[in-house]
Amino acid sequence: MGILTIALLIGMLVPVQTAANARMRISVGPVLVVTLISFMVSSVLLAVISAMMRMPLLPSAAQIAVTPWWGWTGGIIALCTITITICLFRALGQLQTTILPLLGQLLFSLVIDHFGLFGSVRIPFSAMRMLAMLLLIAGVLLVVVIPNLRKRKTSQTISRHILLWQLSAIIAGCLMASIGAIYGRLGLCLGSVVQASTMSFFIATIVIAAICIVNRKVGRMRMSIRKGNPWWMWLGGICGAIAVFGNSWLIPQIGAGAFFMALLLGQMLLSLLMEKYGWMGAVQKRISYVQIVGVVLMMVGVVVLKI
Repeated sequence: MGILTIALLIGMLVPVQTAANARMRISVGPVLVVTLISFMVSSVLLAVISAMMRMPLLPSAAQIAVTPWWGWTGGIIALCTITITICLFRALGQLQTTILPLLGQLLFSLVIDHFGLFGSVRIPFSAMRMLAMLLLIAGVLLVVVIPNLRKRKTSQTISRHILLWQLSAIIAGCLMASIGAIYGRLGLCLGSVVQASTMSFFIATIVIAAICIVNRKVGRMRMSIRKGNPWWMWLGGICGAIAVFGNSWLIPQIGAGAFFMALLLGQMLLSLLMEKYGWMGAVQKRISYVQIVGVVLMMVGVVVLKI
């Protein structure tokens, strides 16, 4: 239960990361630059932690030899998901940007568990897991889909546009689930979750920095330190580093499904509060009774999946 509580707390960092990166985008503009800043902050934080723990930054030749090639791709995939979620925040709002990727995460985490993908703990699919999945889908329908169907004043063009963003959010969630399992495998191969997290972010930071240099976007970084910017917009990289550390540490111990269940609760609860009260720049919206019922169904699904 203690490990699941830690996973829940890590889940609460995800809405904060999304909101912080979205606010950073307002200051600097291009999504690529926002992603670069976020990854640089994460890399520096992880490097400091590694130095304090006297951990080597670079893996040995023996560690590289036993690590599968896909073990080094977690940071690159994370680049894609963070870029997508920064755009999703503006297109869909805080709640949908949290709920829809979670649906993708949970569904694909069941696939990862069933087949033991990426060297994760193998947990076969069962009737109880099927019930949990149906409850989760029902909850998402009540929280996200039905409220949108009620807004029939919007045009079909806008509806199609929103549908594409929602589909992108689910796909991003599937990628997020694979990232967690990949980080976990890398942590086992290197024998250190700190080193695994640091290496993943270093690789991703180098890649996104190269892209920004080629596209001549690096100069936009100075806009992030101008007066008037809120301090909390720098939390994106810090939350990202902690989340990656949590992925590497917890998934090999409890499996992808259980990890993302607890993560769901944390993300969902804080997202509802952020959207209700308009915290950290989220568009303030009233939470309906239908959405509350949907949230309860999703929570029941999480409990069933743990049984």
